[in-house]
Amino acid sequence: MFKSLETCGAEYGRLRSLEIGVTSRCNFRCAYCGAYDLLERQVLSPADVVRVIEALPDLERVKLSGGEVLLEFDLCEQIIGYCSSRGILTQVNSNGTLLDEEKFERLEAAGLGVLHVSLNHVETAAHAAFYRVSEKMFPRIVRAVERSVSSSSIDTVVETVLFDETEATLPEVHRFAAGLGVRRHEIQMEIPGVHQGYTGTLGQDRLCEAVARLVEARDPRCTLYVSCLSAHLPPGGAHWSRLAPLFRDPGVVRADCVEGKAQLHLHSNGDVLICELGCPEVIGNVFEEDLLTLYRTSARLRDFVRGKHEEGTHSCFRHCDRPGERRGASRGPAFLPVPRVRP
Repeated sequence: MFKSLETCGAEYGRLRSLEIGVTSRCNFRCAYCGAYDLLERQVLSPADVVRVIEALPDLERVKLSGGEVLLEFDLCEQIIGYCSSRGILTQVNSNGTLLDEEKFERLEAAGLGVLHVSLNHVETAAHAAFYRVSEKMFPRIVRAVERSVSSSSIDTVVETVLFDETEATLPEVHRFAAGLGVRRHEIQMEIPGVHQGYTGTLGQDRLCEAVARLVEARDPRCTLYVSCLSAHLPPGGAHWSRLAPLFRDPGVVRADCVEGKAQLHLHSNGDVLICELGCPEVIGNVFEEDLLTLYRTSARLRDFVRGKHEEGTHSCFRHCDRPGERRGASRGPAFLPVPRVRP
């Protein structure tokens, strides 16, 4: 089930989910992109992935992400097939533009559980302008969502990022997605970008009101999942108190963070990150050390879990400026360190 770990109170001590960054290559140019290792060095093979997964006895879910993950379609298909044979739920995070009927049928045959599609606009020209892509792309996304919704085996989720571009249009995007037949809509609080220098975040007042307006406009057929809220709003604060009553509605779900606690990110070069978005710090490499050993022994990971989860520190964005402010042009973007490459 989508977000099952995030809603069950998963505890540190069992690595139950693995996100695999299959590629950082993409056919979009998103200003808020958090993809790791843009100097792409693909080295993980299906055999490497199998080796890693076989050593994780508590693994319940594998998420495949990018970049645009389906640029490596054959690899994704093989990973999904293997996970399905082991009873491990799989999810693909995609922009949907590379999917056609043949690929959908292959994903269904492999046993894909969840297709997670990004959707931040409802109009072709606005989508093309923001992503700097052809106007042909938006209709492809719509067709992919409609085809996925019609699948008897794939659970379809649409994700919208809450940031200045979508702040005023969230209810419209939500209604559009629900009209396509989507019954699960994830609202991802914005993640300050680390590559293009996009670090502007909504102030807490604006963020809080945008979520409240969206919930008021929620289509009753569609469940809302709100992710990364605690990264922006300190639990127990006034804004948290403002939103807390909204989550009493069973159709509005606050998805707790499991990054570092029950989930790690494995990139295609073997690097293991605490969280690709909020804390893209490398704690080791699976070509040098067993992933489960890294999970159990990393002092940096333990410090993160203690601060983020156990002590309730609300923000994990180490590269983020103060909320509501943009980084000045003179300071430049915050680049991630160049990752290590397998010899």
